[in-house]
This record gives sequence, structure tokens and C-alpha cells, in this order.
Amino acid sequence: MHSDTGLWLGAGFFIFCFFIVVPSIAAAIGYDAWKGKPSNFDREMFWTAFAAAIGVSLFLMVFAQRMHADVRTWQYPAQLALFGLGAVLFGVAGGCMIGIFTYRRGVRNQDPSR
Repeated sequence: MHSDTGLWLGAGFFIFCFFIVVPSIAAAIGYDAWKGKPSNFDREMFWTAFAAAIGVSLFLMVFAQRMHADVRTWQYPAQLALFGLGAVLFGVAGGCMIGIFTYRRGVRNQDPSR
């Protein structure tokens, strides 16, 4: 693969992750928290999940950024995979943060339009 093509693919992957994948995951987790799902989570569990996910996410993304892998080596796909996993966990952390504020206990069987 030509090095310019690899760089453009990497940049497109980063943009796709941060503007499509991360907000979608965060919105889905926040909506489920608003609906009272999962039933074994409460505000404290959302806080714990947020802290764990943001810590691992930042570690993976910083580690991937500092790899300085060349596009022509096997390390470049590993770098993209690590960054992608970090971005997904960033979305999970964002959803858990939204869940801290939108969680409602005991409203799982009620109509939310009331």
C-alpha cells in the first residue's frame, strides 16, 4: 500500500470513530440508562464504569499515538486497532457519564411519555 493511501485511510478511520461511532455508543448507553437498563446498574455503578472505561481508553489511545508505527510495517494495523478500541471505550465512558445524570430507578415498565 502506498504510504499516502495508508495515511488517508488512517485519518478517515479516526474521523469516523470520533464523529460517528463514539457519539452513537454514548447515546445508546445514555438512552438505556434513562430507560432504567440494565436493572443491576445504579448511579454508582455508572460512575465506576465511567472511571474504568475512561482510564483504559486514554491509556490505549495514548499508547497507540506514541507507537509511531510506519505505514509499511505490521505495527500500523496494530496501532489502528488499539486506537479503535480506545475510541470505542471512549464512547462507552461517555455513555456511562450520560447515564450518571439520566438514570432513573424503577421506571423500566412505565411509559416515558407521561
